[in-house]
Amino acid sequence: MTFGPEVYRTAAEEHLTASHELYKSGRYVLAHYVAGLAVECMLRAYRRRLESTFYGRHDLWELARHARFLEVVPAKSTASITAALGEVVTRWQNQHRFRSEHSLRRYLLDRNLHLRIRGDFVKESARLVVNAALELVNLGAMQWKHFPKK
Repeated sequence: MTFGPEVYRTAAEEHLTASHELYKSGRYVLAHYVAGLAVECMLRAYRRRLESTFYGRHDLWELARHARFLEVVPAKSTASITAALGEVVTRWQNQHRFRSEHSLRRYLLDRNLHLRIRGDFVKESARLVVNAALELVNLGAMQWKHFPKK
């Protein structure tokens, strides 16, 4: 089943709220996953406005490219939005939906994503992904009316 662009956009905003609530309640693995999912939903919303075929991969860089998402970013925000997308791409995978805390900790360790983090690096990684998702989804929602429909 494929969804329309408005369904994806609304889901992105709802998932963003859920990721923040999960983070605040200490559910860092789920916050980590749902924040990335919020970003994926926003990118899918933009892509569906351009094309009706379903893009099944979870490669966020490719999805952003196919969605022409960075084209809606104001010039003054390009660096921070690109950095936020890079943060999510680096730390998030669709397979995180199956991970336990131990498994996410192992994933972050194996990729050296714990370096330069003091304290609980799973918590900090979740904070980084949630904050990056906040920036991306909010920008996507703000620019939505300026993006062309197919």
